[in-house]
Amino acid sequence: MFFAAHSLHRRLSIAIGTLAILVGVLGALGTFLVVRSLAAEFNTTLRDAAAHMQTGVPHRATQPRGERSPADDFVVQIWSVGDGDTPGRTSNASVALPRAQSGFSSIDYDGEAWDVFALAAGDEYIQVAESRSMRNRNALRVAFWSLLPVLALLPLLALTIAVTVRVSLRPLERIGHRAAKVDLHDLKPLEAGQAPVELRPFVESINRMIERLSVLVNAERMFIADAAHELRSPISAMQLQIDNLRNAPPEQYPERFDELRRGIVRTGALVSQLLGLARAEIGSAQRVLTEVPLPQVVTDVLADLLPLADARRVDVGVERLDDVTVRATETDMRVLVRNLVDNAIRYSQEGARVDVVVRREDKGVVIEVTDNGPGIAEADLPRVFDRFFRASGHDAHGSGLGLAIAQAVAQSYRGRVTLANRRDGQSGIVARIELPRQSSGIR
Repeated sequence: MFFAAHSLHRRLSIAIGTLAILVGVLGALGTFLVVRSLAAEFNTTLRDAAAHMQTGVPHRATQPRGERSPADDFVVQIWSVGDGDTPGRTSNASVALPRAQSGFSSIDYDGEAWDVFALAAGDEYIQVAESRSMRNRNALRVAFWSLLPVLALLPLLALTIAVTVRVSLRPLERIGHRAAKVDLHDLKPLEAGQAPVELRPFVESINRMIERLSVLVNAERMFIADAAHELRSPISAMQLQIDNLRNAPPEQYPERFDELRRGIVRTGALVSQLLGLARAEIGSAQRVLTEVPLPQVVTDVLADLLPLADARRVDVGVERLDDVTVRATETDMRVLVRNLVDNAIRYSQEGARVDVVVRREDKGVVIEVTDNGPGIAEADLPRVFDRFFRASGHDAHGSGLGLAIAQAVAQSYRGRVTLANRRDGQSGIVARIELPRQSSGIR
């Protein structure tokens, strides 16, 4: 039942740990059987040696075919008083080991090493010896028979690990198949509840990305639909003007050409704003950020818009210009300031006043554009940043994209644009740009 646990770590740990315990137990069992077999052989050797010592029966050194017997590798020798260099009793008369010193020692006999233990027991001197080759053979046998169960289990172990890993990673495989099906037409989130614990943060991050992508795709679909709707009218108007020009008398050509030119200019401005909005919303990783002085930007923008202000008889001026810079691109800052000042000029009546303020604050930089125009209905304020929205009660011509572009540019620098009616007893709008102190061009 541990495979039902929603944790890869738990599944793999339990499965591989169980296999390791099984292999260890079987290896220990094999070692036990080998050691018990060796103990039985050693007991037999001891029994044979004791029998030869007791009865004095001559020891047969080899098997009938000349093969060496285990008893040939184990010798018991006893020296009594007066035996000299040759022991009076021995378990193997064919092996005449020299008398060794008391305790443990090693001696060479007939080109072979023997491990010896000797001690004095009353009037007798007892020496027990075992050949080094016998010990080595026993060690190899123990190692082989201990390793044999492990070797036998290796194929089963490999197969079981492969099956365990495959079963444990099956949720990941399902998530991968589901993620591979995500496209612009299928932006459903992945199921995080059935994912293993270790993968849930990853799945949740993918779901957040899918959610953001869904919002962007829906916004772009709406943008394309709105753009198509907005472009349809000027294009239809230009087609009508061309038809009228074709059927007009020659003396009306200049007037018709002027109308057509104005329509082309308006359409070109609309397309330019659409492209500007797309660039502002998508952003660009290739933007080269520099320290942009805002006073210079404001001064240049006001100089560019001065002809428009004069034509509408709007007084444009600066109330405060703090010497501040932001890390951005000069083009973006110009677009941001220009759109708000242009809006204030276009939506103000003749004789109105537009004031610009650049102020340093604790949290960043604030740019305010204040006018004394008619203001905006409170019901329309929440929608002023929507694409193509134009507030009611204004006769100014525009695409309704200026504020949307300004907001997109500000948000790309982790800032924002707000619009509010004046609260100082006068009519008009206060447009406020807030940029953080550490502005960045990467959203």
